[in-house]
Amino acid sequence: MSATSTDLITARGVRKRFGAREVLGDIDLSVPAGSITVILGTNGAGKTTLLRILGLLEPADEGTVAYDGIVPGVSTVTYSTSIRSPAQDQRYLPLRRQMLLAFQHPTVFSGSVLSNVTYGLQLRGMSRTDAEERSMAALREAGIAERARQHASSLSGGEAARLSVARALALQPRLLFLDEPSASLDPYGTKLLEDLLLHMRDDLGITAVIVTQDIFEARRVADDVAFLHEGRIIEQAPRHAFFSHPRDDRTRRFVAGELLV
Repeated sequence: MSATSTDLITARGVRKRFGAREVLGDIDLSVPAGSITVILGTNGAGKTTLLRILGLLEPADEGTVAYDGIVPGVSTVTYSTSIRSPAQDQRYLPLRRQMLLAFQHPTVFSGSVLSNVTYGLQLRGMSRTDAEERSMAALREAGIAERARQHASSLSGGEAARLSVARALALQPRLLFLDEPSASLDPYGTKLLEDLLLHMRDDLGITAVIVTQDIFEARRVADDVAFLHEGRIIEQAPRHAFFSHPRDDRTRRFVAGELLV
């Protein structure tokens, strides 16, 4: 990642409630362009909710999220209690098309593994022949090319996770959002996934945001790390500074494997 990177996403004052419970409170977060930003936190910290808001699948109650230079004319989403969901607003469709979200239990469409990858390419106007060629290359990189003609429902959890990565490789979005991407993977699959993430960052210029509880994965792939605790970003820093010199005692304790109460 270049030292002169600008921020591709800037979230300021983001809040989200579910009923009486405040899930996210006054979130400030920056995602540098061409980086892998890892959001660390325990179960219930609000990680997936924050990912869904950044990925325009769910509205915040308050705050702004700015997307710098991804598509012309659409740069900032300002939330209030009256705004409709960006997922239902056609103004944000060009922006959403530059994003890909992969959750812990990936969505698998009916049909073959190959068609699960070609579908998005053909929606964007690519010919079937070109879409299948690019998709097969992506499936080879993800290590599941031999499953291309099988029904996608036959995939194991780990193979479905690799299918999500193959979609990203084929679509080459500007922004990739991953929720606990290695949770269902064995050590080989985890290493393959992490190598592919580094390839997408370094060779394809994809900016990735990953949420996870896995401190060791963050150490291996992150450029920037943010610690989300009880719905608030406690600390964000480049990886080395985050792990070597945490500023907040809660961060230090989390990194040390201590229980936060």
